[in-house]
Amino acid sequence: MWLTVLPACVGDPVVSEPPRACNGSEALCARALSEIAIAVAHNAMNVEAEGWLLPNQHLGYEDQVVDGIRGFMLDVHDDAGVATLCHGDCGLGSEPLLDALIRLRLLLEARPYDVFVLILQDEIEPPGIVDAFEASGLLPRVIGGIEPWPTLSQLIAADTRLLVTHEGARPDAPAWYHATYELAWDNDYAAASVEDFGCDVLRGDRGHEVFLLNHFLTNPLASEALAAEANPADVLLEHIERCEAEAGQRVDWIAVDFYDVGDVLSVVESLNQR
Repeated sequence: MWLTVLPACVGDPVVSEPPRACNGSEALCARALSEIAIAVAHNAMNVEAEGWLLPNQHLGYEDQVVDGIRGFMLDVHDDAGVATLCHGDCGLGSEPLLDALIRLRLLLEARPYDVFVLILQDEIEPPGIVDAFEASGLLPRVIGGIEPWPTLSQLIAADTRLLVTHEGARPDAPAWYHATYELAWDNDYAAASVEDFGCDVLRGDRGHEVFLLNHFLTNPLASEALAAEANPADVLLEHIERCEAEAGQRVDWIAVDFYDVGDVLSVVESLNQR
């Protein structure tokens, strides 16, 4: 058992001494980041507990990580010249990208055996994002080359434990700022009901090593009630198994709303035991 410390304020590390395993499991150490299941918090910044309106998650990054989230989808906009996390309208909630990156750096420092994935919906050009990474002190821990994909144990040994990807077309982006859909492919995220969950390619190409499964409902907005429909084990496993059969490829990263509703984390744990 390791010591859990309640944070005094937002941004404080929650766990001071993590287990000596790779993302919580010794069995994952020999596997590549493209070969493990990861629970991804969709719009991870859009958090009810921190006062954001129309949230996608209940809890902030610190609690997300303690609970088992290892992937974060964040939307980056320009707000008065500052790279800022917003979900469309910054009046509904916002956080400077720099502040969020500092929080993630503190989490990585507190959890030296964890590897994170950051997927940015980048609505600004790379320089503003690169500046925030440089100022945050995160760059030394960012994963550079991934050909071939390194194992978790290799990433942990090198202390490069944050994969950063972006959704936009950014030919001038630095090498560590990877294009999401050159590494991965995903299914359509526009699902209003469980019956709408599909497996067809939305972005990227089948054959890319990572299958990112969008598994959240929006009708017309995200809600805890919709997550209660989407996140039970039987619903999630049916979607996963159907898409894996259609694609002939395993699901790797699973993006969800309100991850703490339903059985998302236990399903991800079971996938990593395959």
